[in-house]
Amino acid sequence: MKSSNFKNKIKNFFKTSTFFQDKFGFENGIDITDDNKVLFRKNIVIKNIIFVTNLIYTLIFTVVSIGTPNTSNWLLTILLLPVTFFVNWILGKMIKKGPDDKISQMIAMYIAAFYMFLSAILVYIKLKYGESGSPGGSYLSECGYILLYYSLLICAFYQDKKMLKYVNIILLILITILHFTVTYSIVALAGQGDPIQFLIDFFTGTQFRDIIIRTILLGLFMLVLYIYVAMTNTIALERVKETSKRRAVENDYVDTVLSLLKVSMPHDIYTEDEKKETEILCLMVKKLASLLSVDPNEIESYVNYAKLHIDYENVIDFEPKVKNTLTYLTLKSQAFDAIDLIKRVELKRKTEEILRHVLDSGNNSDDDEFVKSARNAITDLKSQIILICDIYISLRSYRIYKKANNHKYAMEYMEKPFNVYFDSLVYDRFSKFDSDFEAIYDEE
Repeated sequence: MKSSNFKNKIKNFFKTSTFFQDKFGFENGIDITDDNKVLFRKNIVIKNIIFVTNLIYTLIFTVVSIGTPNTSNWLLTILLLPVTFFVNWILGKMIKKGPDDKISQMIAMYIAAFYMFLSAILVYIKLKYGESGSPGGSYLSECGYILLYYSLLICAFYQDKKMLKYVNIILLILITILHFTVTYSIVALAGQGDPIQFLIDFFTGTQFRDIIIRTILLGLFMLVLYIYVAMTNTIALERVKETSKRRAVENDYVDTVLSLLKVSMPHDIYTEDEKKETEILCLMVKKLASLLSVDPNEIESYVNYAKLHIDYENVIDFEPKVKNTLTYLTLKSQAFDAIDLIKRVELKRKTEEILRHVLDSGNNSDDDEFVKSARNAITDLKSQIILICDIYISLRSYRIYKKANNHKYAMEYMEKPFNVYFDSLVYDRFSKFDSDFEAIYDEE
């Protein structure tokens, strides 16, 4: 069990850890449509890769130096550490100038590429001559040769076709020189005998064929790498185009929705009495919802809905300072609140409309079409609860078109003709416990 728990902790650590994404994630927290920010982030990541690579080079030289009497091995091993920190310091200084300084970021990119090739070449030479000081003396020489390919791969991370093309040409020349001077010391061998005979032996021997094969493989690797960079570059450009289009649509969406909401929202300035009535309404809604056995977890949403038209400015930011993906996602997440807000405003208007219609028509209102239209517009339980509580409060309160009434008169009025607008169960619960609602109104 202990071993299993330890494994689970290790797995959870790697799953939740953001270290790799922070240090080596090329698209971590950047705007991919901004070329300067993308290059800035790539420089940061590749600087971290170079730092880790240099530590590995140091480890390689340490392994080679162990048990070797040659003091130059240990000297080079020790010197690699300060060189590592110095290069990272130079790159850090250039990168810290920020994404707005494109020239500094470009210089940092070329410095990083140049250093990767230079360090790979030096490591290869050292491993080639490592143990005995003569060509072929080190058993790790081919491992050092692989680092030349590794440096090309790191350079390809920039996904810059122009830079990679120049780098391929320069590196092909440099590695060809290495083939004739380090891989096979042609100059040293040529001086040991007849130059003409040496050239004949060299071009007909295995050394020349080996150089040709190495060059072909290197050229093939460069070609594949260039095709890969060209492909990923095209995909990246398409992503940028799609992102730009998506943001344009998002901005249009934000503008359209905000405009619609501004038109739909009430522009009235609520008085203190109206705000007080809304507080009473919330208490009554809470009471009636509990009497109707509404889930306690939903009752709070009923209360929030009842006062939504008063607090609508807190529901959505009508004047976003920056329109970006975050604004779009925020607005999208508030879409249901915005819909509820519009419905609540409409319910408030419908309640006022019903009240005015009944009072203007008298107690014997028989407008079946109006009643049918109102009942069809207010069907859900939440709206029914708010409607009956709001009608009661309006009957009890003063309005410019009516006087304030006592509880008895308000209940008589609600029994007829207002009762046709209410669901029978909702009205039954309200009328049965009307004294509770009277107490709520009077106490507040």
